[in-house]
Amino acid sequence: AYSWIMSPMIVSVTGVGEVSAPAETATLTFTLSSNADTSQNATSAVKSIVANIKANFASSGIPESDIFESQITVLPASAVVAGATGFQATTSMGIKTNQINSLDGITNNLYSMGAIVVTQPILSVGNVDKLEKQAYDLALKDANTKSWGIALSNWKLIKKVVLIEQSTSQPTSTVTSKADTVSQIENNLSPDDGLIKISKVVSISYKLW
Repeated sequence: AYSWIMSPMIVSVTGVGEVSAPAETATLTFTLSSNADTSQNATSAVKSIVANIKANFASSGIPESDIFESQITVLPASAVVAGATGFQATTSMGIKTNQINSLDGITNNLYSMGAIVVTQPILSVGNVDKLEKQAYDLALKDANTKSWGIALSNWKLIKKVVLIEQSTSQPTSTVTSKADTVSQIENNLSPDDGLIKISKVVSISYKLW
């Protein structure tokens, strides 16, 4: 009996849990630039573009608190393009919006208002802690099921967790997966709405007797 207690079987099991949720916000960043004969005129031109974009966003329901911008940088145009004259003023801006289904229109609008480059939107889910907890619980359940399968196949009826390690996928993405029928019903989504998947992987070591 002593030998049985002191010589447990040790196994490591990997469990995976995954949950999906609709993207709730998107962050876009974009670059503005203008060339002029003087640094002052180049700066004024960029400021005018910034003001126009802010006014446009305000009218479309994006508050100024969700708009951010960097300082304007001014360089001789020749430092950017060999042989160019005058000055080039550049700044970067970004927005955070919940208008997920209007991102194509927002991007096209930005280009029409003078954006040079608009990055691919970064999509995020809400209530990340809750979703990660759900994924973690599913991963634990998966690992526990696998461990019992190993235990019973080896006639081991007692087990004890000795180590848990975990990893998590990032709750943001530049792409989404299409919602299946069940997910559409559970999340009140249309067939065109996308989901972001959050995964938890746990590696659990057990002692089995």
